[in-house]
Amino acid sequence: MKRTIFLNLYRNILITLLLPIIFSACSHHEKHYVIGVSQCSEDIWRNKLNDELSIASFSYDNVDIHFASADDNDQRQIEQINKFIDEDVDLLVASPNQMHTISPAIERAYNKGIPVILFDRKTDSHKYTAFIGADNYEIGRVMGEYIGTALKGKGNVVEITGLQTSSPAIDRHRGFCDALKSFPNIRLIDSMHGDWTKESGETAMEKLLKSQQNIDCVFGQNDRMAMGARQAAERHGLKNTILYIGIDGLPTPDGGLHNVAMHELAASYIYPTRGDLVMQLAMNILKKKPFKKENYLKATIVTPDNARAMLMQVDEMNHQRTRLIELHDKVDQYLAQYNHQQIYLLLSVIILLLLAGFFIYVYRTIAMKRRMAEETANAKLQFFTNVSHEFRTPLTLIADPVERLLDDEDINDNQRSLLQVARKNVNVMLRLVSEILDFRKVQNGKMKVNNNTFDLAEHLRQWINGFMPAATTKKISIETDIPQSLKICADLDKTERICYNLLSNALKYTHDGGHIKVSANENDGKVALIVEDNGIGIPKDKVQHIFDRFYQAENNNVGGTGIGLALVKAFAELMGGIVNVKSIEGQGSQFTVLIPIGDIRNFPEEEPSVSSGQKEAFTIAGETMTKEGENSELKRITSPTNEEDKPTVLVVDDNDDVRAYIASLLSQEYEVKSATDGQLGLERAIKEVPDLIICDVMMPVMDGLEMCNRVKHEIATSHIPVILLTARTQEDQRAEGYDYGADAYITKPFSGKVLLSRVKNLLANRRLLHDVFSNGETTDDKPTDTDTLFINEFRKQVQAQMSDSELNVETLSADMGLSRVQLYRKVKALTGSSPVELIRITRLKRAERLLKSGGKTISEVSYDVGFSSPSYFTKCYKEYFGILPGEVK
Repeated sequence: MKRTIFLNLYRNILITLLLPIIFSACSHHEKHYVIGVSQCSEDIWRNKLNDELSIASFSYDNVDIHFASADDNDQRQIEQINKFIDEDVDLLVASPNQMHTISPAIERAYNKGIPVILFDRKTDSHKYTAFIGADNYEIGRVMGEYIGTALKGKGNVVEITGLQTSSPAIDRHRGFCDALKSFPNIRLIDSMHGDWTKESGETAMEKLLKSQQNIDCVFGQNDRMAMGARQAAERHGLKNTILYIGIDGLPTPDGGLHNVAMHELAASYIYPTRGDLVMQLAMNILKKKPFKKENYLKATIVTPDNARAMLMQVDEMNHQRTRLIELHDKVDQYLAQYNHQQIYLLLSVIILLLLAGFFIYVYRTIAMKRRMAEETANAKLQFFTNVSHEFRTPLTLIADPVERLLDDEDINDNQRSLLQVARKNVNVMLRLVSEILDFRKVQNGKMKVNNNTFDLAEHLRQWINGFMPAATTKKISIETDIPQSLKICADLDKTERICYNLLSNALKYTHDGGHIKVSANENDGKVALIVEDNGIGIPKDKVQHIFDRFYQAENNNVGGTGIGLALVKAFAELMGGIVNVKSIEGQGSQFTVLIPIGDIRNFPEEEPSVSSGQKEAFTIAGETMTKEGENSELKRITSPTNEEDKPTVLVVDDNDDVRAYIASLLSQEYEVKSATDGQLGLERAIKEVPDLIICDVMMPVMDGLEMCNRVKHEIATSHIPVILLTARTQEDQRAEGYDYGADAYITKPFSGKVLLSRVKNLLANRRLLHDVFSNGETTDDKPTDTDTLFINEFRKQVQAQMSDSELNVETLSADMGLSRVQLYRKVKALTGSSPVELIRITRLKRAERLLKSGGKTISEVSYDVGFSSPSYFTKCYKEYFGILPGEVK
């Protein structure tokens, strides 16, 4: 039950923030809305709500919000509401100071046709459009049950309520009293009225202590009144003898979350603001979309057991929010300069607001505390995973336009510098997203180890060279103690990630002018990889926690997700190794990773390939390494340019910005149609039969997988190539896409060039097949003709790119408009060899001809046919032909 509540609360914390700014020659005019917000008072909680409303309004260019605060004055709030009515606002959001006195003003707005949203508090009138807020009766009931349990069913309790005629005070009191009925030995000795301020709680307690000091628990209807009562009791010498319970649980320095963490309050109850949901409800009403009249926000109890975990989550969310806002500001600065030159650009910016913390149910036993701690960590990881998936779509709308702008030779140096800063921060976010998703796979047991034999020493030197620009910037020297060669059998990609995280941390935590040393040596069947620095070090009492999930030392002033070293430990253990650390605060740290050398004989050395860390751009302490490999895979295929000859591409995506951006990429060479969900996309595909479909996976009504499956099973559309475009990046999800019949699977964020190349190649392949069928060459009559055409095309692609040592199955599948799985199965069925084997055989046969013709050395031949090193070429040649290259006559 508790696990279900926890996961449901977690799932309901949404990050919606989006607003890429879309450029177009003709902008669409939208109605401008003015929303009036009438707050009953001005305090930290309501300021937080106002801030959330303001940030949520960033998603709507056509919305203005006007705020007013009555400072707990009924007459002032009535005047403010009447002013909003006279100003003819489009919608009113009100939090009534008291139930009865504000009702006439609310009814006047409602009768005039102005939609009214009551937030947090209600009036005694039913004339309102919608209500959104917490269930105050339920909060009072839950706190009453908690107090009864905490006092073990016996004791004297005092309640300090809010304003006597405000709906939260009334509802919380009813729920509290109803809960205490289950505890007959608990006596409510007094229920005193306050006004929500700390001073009113202090005054009420002072008054009570004059006549009664036998008090076991004080229940303040908010944290401030509870803290005021505590101060009054301490002046009377009553310290640590009374339980103090509050409501609100704000994460501010003097808020309830900190009070509970410091054991000043025994418990509090998160009273959610959720300004984003208030704004969403307001826009649904204004845009005539469906909405619920009664909307209750979920919350939970905060105790000393979970308060610190919740504070850590709030800090991490605020850190991520700050980083994205900084990125947004830098891109805005570039846009401002670019607009002054009257050059129209397309640039998408995302503003991310990480709202609220996460809520945990009360711990009752030590066993449950441990269980809840594990669930907290898992839910946090799931939350980060969901956020990471959500990042990929907006990151696409930032990363690719920035890359395209950087290709523009007309921009000046200052503009290029700003764009490079934006690209650098996008790459930081991409690396964090990949790190979180990898850690999730480790947690789920889905991370596989792909062992192969490689020279660790050679790769270490390459990886360290990638960090040299960042080290030079900080004037940090990097010393190496690495043998000339050190071959091991391990997972190359995971070894690189271990090295990357350790070096990245060393650079971050070493002061300017510092020193880093990287060593590698073999000892007793294991390889020791050592990274040491003379940086800030780690406090002695924190070293044992440094590999824990989400852990960050108190002297960490550079931020991070807290999973980098946990990932290092997980990857090392997956490969049968261990990792340990030695550190002295103020003097530096030494990390040692021990990895088994492995059975080199059973894992033959493979051709060096571009690892995941090299395929994607990544940022190291402020220096960005450029993305390589992708452009080399692009094959330019001429497309028709006449308007009537333009192929038709159907783009199906529920994100308006993604559809608009893809249309801007394709519109010069293709006629672009669009649909907002899978059902509409399927109907349009059947009706118009486009030449190609680009489809998102996660959509309402019908998702992309189901749409792809139905397209492939419809007679009229089964021939149409389908490209799935999605933020789902795991291998099993990719495999699922291909199982549903997809011809290509591109993950977000994607490159516009890669997308164009895939579209062109798929269409070119379909035109080739169309030509074959149009000539009457059917599979039934002449199966070998079609098969020969396919194999000839495959060999042509291999021969054309043979000198490229990075040529792989992914490249060939993209060039031939097939998925990797489709290419593998077809080549295997026709030739009996896998594509990798066929590439190697083709290279070796070309090498044989070159060697027999003479005129070139063995090294020149090996590089001409695409081998990365002469030694590896010699080995493969010997295995295939039975003789060495030097013996060829």
